[in-house]
Amino acid sequence: MKKSKVYLIVPIIVLGIFYGYYLNFSSHYDAEQALVLQAEKEKRIEKLKIEAESREHAIHDAIEAQKQRKAERIAREERERQQKDAKENARLEAEKADQESQKLQRQVEKLEKDVDTAKKEVASLESEEKRSNEEVVFLKTYTDAAVANQAKLAEVVSKIAAADVAAAKAAAAAAAAALKK
Repeated sequence: MKKSKVYLIVPIIVLGIFYGYYLNFSSHYDAEQALVLQAEKEKRIEKLKIEAESREHAIHDAIEAQKQRKAERIAREERERQQKDAKENARLEAEKADQESQKLQRQVEKLEKDVDTAKKEVASLESEEKRSNEEVVFLKTYTDAAVANQAKLAEVVSKIAAADVAAAKAAAAAAAAALKK
């Protein structure tokens, strides 16, 4: 064989072997590629399912976390409202107690003034009673003295009357004696 034929035949044989291999490969390649594509598609679908489940789980967790935060916020707002109400009630109670204290203080001051006034009235009544008792004692003494004076005056008047009667008798007797003489 000549060298030039070797250059032609060897490539043709190699080409034949390649063609046989290519046909075998080609017929199975589409099926293998379809299987590979199907496997990749299934992997993608599985991956998407996992991602969807993960996303759904994340959404569920986010919703639960949001509900929990909302419940905590509502509880915090309720607690703050109760604290605010408690502070307001305490402030109002303090104001009420202060007003009540001021009212009672005014009542105490008024009662102290009333007590002072009553003490002054009692002192004035006691001094008036003392003066009245002294006046009663004075009037009793004066009445006793007046009664005694009246008795003395009555005695003096009766002595004067007796003296007048005696003087009249003496004058009558003197006149009768002067007539007789």
